[in-house]
Amino acid sequence: MKNWRELMRSHRYVEAVQDMRRQLASNPNDMAAVGVLASALRAAGEYREALPLFERLDADRRADKVANILAPGTPGWLLDIGCLHWLLGDHAKAIQIMHGLAAGILDGSIQYGDLGGGMAQGLLLYYMAVTEKNPAEMSFALDYLANRLKQKKKQFKQFKQYHLEFWPTPLAAYYLGEVPFATVMEAVDQADSTPPVDPANAGLGRRKCLCMALFHDGVKSRAQGDEAHCLARMRECYGLENPLNQQEWYLAKYEVERADSAARD
Repeated sequence: MKNWRELMRSHRYVEAVQDMRRQLASNPNDMAAVGVLASALRAAGEYREALPLFERLDADRRADKVANILAPGTPGWLLDIGCLHWLLGDHAKAIQIMHGLAAGILDGSIQYGDLGGGMAQGLLLYYMAVTEKNPAEMSFALDYLANRLKQKKKQFKQFKQYHLEFWPTPLAAYYLGEVPFATVMEAVDQADSTPPVDPANAGLGRRKCLCMALFHDGVKSRAQGDEAHCLARMRECYGLENPLNQQEWYLAKYEVERADSAARD
């Protein structure tokens, strides 16, 4: 098996797909290879082929009794699955999954999330709701982000830490009007303050945060009726080197390709 990390980092996705398929031909139950194949197919734009692989990863994780004891209440791979449904045009299913991920945090059935306490699903749900012009889901998403932000403020006050230091908390605060976009960008610039374990990943943390910042600034513009600025931000986000596992990059690509297709028609 080739060095799949190098293949992915150098955006040689077709080679990574071929390599992982050979690996799975000899060992069909190699879930690590399934994960790489799923990511490589998504990176190559083969969303329909990637979706069942992410669903297989999710099912495998939920069936893992040891993992469920050590880390109960995991969201599994549902963020990836929900976004793939969106990219394939099933927006209703994507919103249903993202809403469920947020509701799961609130009722305690999901206990693990990002450093913001599960803000990722709220951010993505808001984008989907704004794009679909769904006021009920927009309101739910903003209320959810407000709940998460309140919990983080309370938690970080207890430990005498500044809650905006923990990404993606600044994005929630920005959506809720508590901070300007300049504050979000200050947090982006702090993303690589700690050198990565793998030197090949230098700059990746900032790029992922920048991707999210540009994307969600665009979403906020869309919510305010400024579609031109929204699309400009989407193009900036998509113009970044693919960070591979950042949902917003693929969603920005979707937005740009959809806009360009509409312009040609």
